[in-house]
Amino acid sequence: MSEPNDDRTPVKTPSAGRPRSGEADRAIAAAALRLLAERGPARVTVEGVAEYSGVAKTTIYRRYRNRRELLHASLRSVADLPEPSPSLPVADRLAVLLEQFREGVESVGLRVVATLFLEAEDPEFAETFRQCVLTPRLELLRRVFRDGVAAGELRPDADYRRVGDMLFGSYFARFAIEGGVDREWARAVVALALPLIQRDPPGQGG
Repeated sequence: MSEPNDDRTPVKTPSAGRPRSGEADRAIAAAALRLLAERGPARVTVEGVAEYSGVAKTTIYRRYRNRRELLHASLRSVADLPEPSPSLPVADRLAVLLEQFREGVESVGLRVVATLFLEAEDPEFAETFRQCVLTPRLELLRRVFRDGVAAGELRPDADYRRVGDMLFGSYFARFAIEGGVDREWARAVVALALPLIQRDPPGQGG
């Protein structure tokens, strides 16, 4: 004799049908990100996402030919954040980008990011994460630097590639040292870095 509505059993509603269209896309992305955070990149498979999302494998395969495409689309949902307004001061634009970077990393979990340092274990994921999450953020950061140089606010001779490494890398350094990153991290690191790249006011340069 079975007990109705057993809380320990996942509730399924076949009469309502499978998620479709945009609803299915959102369910697939959410399930893939949940798998990433909870079980790591290796568990993000079409079978795993179908189980977590309630979307049929055939529906997933109609959208994504393989795991790589599935990972790409799911990670793009993390990286697809609005660019800070060009009308903001350089310091504010940098802080917004760093905070978005932080949110993206923490939404998939730090153990997922650790895969980047162990690339041989899952080179497909490492490449996809760089392409979908890190590279777009870095390009936006470089755009802010270029705008600042063009406006005469930032030095044209600074090594902005290394400045970007310093800004983003400080997140991982702080996490490794303290096991977490405080909420003021983005603005604090910008405040430290900005004097190094700001252009001297007229008459004060050497």
